[in-house]
Parts: sequence; structure tokens; C-alpha cells
Amino acid sequence: MHKLEIIVTPSAEEDMQNIFDFIAQDNINKALEMIDIFEKKFETLALFPKSGVIKSKFIVREVRCAVVAEHYQVIYFIKKNYLYIQRVLTGYQDIIF
Repeated sequence: MHKLEIIVTPSAEEDMQNIFDFIAQDNINKALEMIDIFEKKFETLALFPKSGVIKSKFIVREVRCAVVAEHYQVIYFIKKNYLYIQRVLTGYQDIIF
């Protein structure tokens, strides 16, 4: 099984920081745990990149979405041997690149 190299975009890094900051207001340990859950999901997607659902409204490239911890979604695409994590959003956010 070939594992793709993970590239987390600046937008995704900012998304995770915002999620961390929001959760940390109430519970720093839960915030750290959520970041760990995201990173584990990235690793799983690197091993099984086609496990996410294709988002048909994107025509430029095959963009996929994977649900994380019920309320979050990872938006990503595959290019050659790389897994690009484009965004990490709550289920309440619109997808904007």
C-alpha cells in the first residue's frame, strides 16, 4: 500500500487554528485532542485517498470531502503522489477556496 505525502495548505492550517482556539476557550485538552484527530484523519487519507466523497460542484480537479468527528469535514485533493489538505471546516461552514 502506497502512502501519499501530506501537504496541509495555509488555509487548512488557519482553519485548524481557528477550531483549536474556539474549543480551547472551554477546554484546552479537548482542543489538543481535536487537532490530534485531524492529523490522524490526514494519515488515514494518505493511505486511502479515495475514501472521501467526491464533491461534484468542483470542475477544476477531483475535490473530495471526508467527515471527521461528526461535525467537521476535510476538503482535499490528490495530485500525483501528494494529498493536499485544502480546508478543515465545520459542517456549518460554506466551502470557499
